[in-house]
Amino acid sequence: MGDSDDAWCALAHRVEQFDADAGRAVHAALRARDRPLAVQIVGRAGGGGGALAVAESSAEYAVEHVEMDVPGRSDPVVDGDVVVHVTAVRCPPHAIHPADRAVINRVEAGRMLVVLTGTERLDDPDAAVTAVAGELRVPVLHFSDTDALATAVAARLHHARRRRDEELARTVAGIAANPPARDAIENALDSLTLQGAR
Repeated sequence: MGDSDDAWCALAHRVEQFDADAGRAVHAALRARDRPLAVQIVGRAGGGGGALAVAESSAEYAVEHVEMDVPGRSDPVVDGDVVVHVTAVRCPPHAIHPADRAVINRVEAGRMLVVLTGTERLDDPDAAVTAVAGELRVPVLHFSDTDALATAVAARLHHARRRRDEELARTVAGIAANPPARDAIENALDSLTLQGAR
């Protein structure tokens, strides 16, 4: 656990001494920040998402495979901290299925990666990736480029951790507390903000 994590835990215990309810709220915000991140591998049924090679789940994140556009079943919620959407590219003009586009458009671009299958049978696979990336405005990778995928997922996970830290600070700043607990919160937030800026 890093110094800032120790400081957050110390803050939760300090606030609890002054205001039990506010202390419990800080502890709850810490638990929310520290829950494992979720990497969702999303694709239409039979689209190859289950075969995508990604890093296995770890203590820091969990990998979940999600099928959408399954007949007779409502689509699952796509809300992972990182979403890797697997879709087949069509021949020129390098379009993707409308169901895929609908899911991609609903997810914040900073959490989304798109992996294209079927590029190997095209005359110019890179042109397909470039065309789809330009259309969707999110990073697009070849299905076979596992190194690029690992790097992109790691970068998205890093940003997801930063978003969790920012959300923790916003949540703690908004906790109702009595004056001594409020002073402890404000002093700690000032200090932790300075640490994060270094």
